[in-house]
Amino acid sequence: MGEPKPSISEEQALRLVVEGTVSETGTEFFRALVKNLATALGTAGAWVTEYLPEEQKLRALAMWLNGKHVEHYEYCLMGTPCEPVVENRELVHIPDKIVELFPGDNDLEPLNAVSYLGIPLFGTDGAVMGHLSVLDTKPMPKDPRMISLFEIFAARAQAEHRRLLAEREVRDREEQLSLLLQSAMDAILVLDGRMDIIRINPAAERLLGCGAEDLVGESIRDFLVNDSAAWVEKFTREIETRPEGKQQLWVPQDLVARRWDHSVFPAEGTLSRFENQGQSFFTLILRNVDERQEAERQIQRLTQEAEYLREAVRELPGHGDLLGRSDCMQAVYAAVKQVAGTDSSVLISGETGTGKELVARSIHQSSVRAEKPLVLVNCAAIPANLIESEFFGHERGAFTGAVTRREGRFALANGGTIFLDEIGELPLELQPKLLRVLQEGEFEPLGSSKTVKVDVRVVAATHCDLKKMAADGTFREDLYFRLNVFPIRIPPLRERGRDVELLASAFVERFARRMGRRVHPLADDQLSLLRRYDWPGNVRELQNVIERAVILTSGSELQLERAMAGFSSAPGFQASSSSPIPTDADRVLTMRELEEMEAANIRRALESCRWRISGESGAARLLGIPPSTLSSRMKTLKIHRSIS
Repeated sequence: MGEPKPSISEEQALRLVVEGTVSETGTEFFRALVKNLATALGTAGAWVTEYLPEEQKLRALAMWLNGKHVEHYEYCLMGTPCEPVVENRELVHIPDKIVELFPGDNDLEPLNAVSYLGIPLFGTDGAVMGHLSVLDTKPMPKDPRMISLFEIFAARAQAEHRRLLAEREVRDREEQLSLLLQSAMDAILVLDGRMDIIRINPAAERLLGCGAEDLVGESIRDFLVNDSAAWVEKFTREIETRPEGKQQLWVPQDLVARRWDHSVFPAEGTLSRFENQGQSFFTLILRNVDERQEAERQIQRLTQEAEYLREAVRELPGHGDLLGRSDCMQAVYAAVKQVAGTDSSVLISGETGTGKELVARSIHQSSVRAEKPLVLVNCAAIPANLIESEFFGHERGAFTGAVTRREGRFALANGGTIFLDEIGELPLELQPKLLRVLQEGEFEPLGSSKTVKVDVRVVAATHCDLKKMAADGTFREDLYFRLNVFPIRIPPLRERGRDVELLASAFVERFARRMGRRVHPLADDQLSLLRRYDWPGNVRELQNVIERAVILTSGSELQLERAMAGFSSAPGFQASSSSPIPTDADRVLTMRELEEMEAANIRRALESCRWRISGESGAARLLGIPPSTLSSRMKTLKIHRSIS
């Protein structure tokens, strides 16, 4: 008598995972997942939990039992089948007689429980954050295919669990930023377009000698002498004419501010502009010239750290880990695991679009520095004359336009990790200074004679052959050896076999959720179509194709063939003629034509976003790519904003 098989195939289970959760997040995602898991394995119940280590309890995020959801289920871990799953950090399969094995679990007998299967869910730091399990009223013999299906569901549960934890960390960081604003010793006033005060911090109350009820709704002109009020109005008009990213300035003249009791004091400040829901606002930071503090620098640093964290969460594909089950990707995972716990420099190499930045993120998140910032720098996207300032910061007056002191990327990354993408583009004249940071952990900001000490782990990436560049004299050999302590090669997508199917399914889920659509999982003929194409643009190209397909989809059938119309490929590739494609759609485009199409598409995105690259309303967000990648492509395609 052979072992029983799961009632559905692995491919059907994959579709069931995606179909039931494609447009859901959080609680609804987990409710759909456990229901579909019980359906896929034919068990009486399934549940996913959050582990509470201090209380030694498991709290169900969702539970499906005997055909219905069970709400608010929480139980003690000790004496249950779930205990060895969490404590031993391993998959546990009990095929029969579970009541006899765990007599202390009083819930098993009333449920007529016979068999059990559970697996731990790990956070990015390697700690157990919960588990996924199923329970059945009949024996559950060991079946490798059943275990494989169960692990597929566990991977999805783990990815969503991590996403929720990451979002919680973002909220905590933003709350910390809000607390810092409240505790800052500089007066911070937010003004609307009419120069009326709409928000203040406690320092503003102390500086101006009155309470919030006396300030909010009043004009800032009432708290400045006439000349100073005129300066501030002039500066607001000047800021509005500046391009995005440069709408801030130092108020060079000494302001004279007026307290509530009409006494005056000399002040200085900074003024910046931001938009919210189409309206203009200004932030005025005031301080007494005799009481300068470091609050502005701390606010800037924490704000940037919060933005880096938000960007990291947004750019994870599907908000999960690196995807791939091929042997070459398993080798990458093993390398990441080996090096993550060290402070050694890592050099990631691979073609463009292979996911080098994701590997760098994985190294950081798996390291002891995970709680500190991961600072991203694209060496190809920063003008040569500004890159030293970007790396090491500058003092006020260090060069023309340096009206404020600014922290560099290495200072922001202190205690954490800095990712130097496209390191082969780093100018030769700056390479000795980078080498000094790597060897000595110190540098001098531009315009300063003070040596700054930092503790930064460096991860670099390149698509170039740095060894050949070193031999040719276009890259310092000593810097190459210092970076190449632990090399990791990322394989191109064409070497990853059926990983393309796994990645494509994840991208379908991601973009369908983002666009609020319900799309059927990829069909067999569509998967075959993906496998036959050689993906010269690697994972980035696959992501763009899937996003295009979801945009073209009006019903529930993914318009993959329309999205891939006109693509050249490996021998044997041919799009089906059943899709509504123009007559000349099968013409193979030249690389120049493809670049022209890409440049036109990027320019349209930039124009629609007013040439803003990053942020929620930036072109990178619209295109679904990291801001660093967009900046790099703009440089390669020579896309510049015309100044009329």
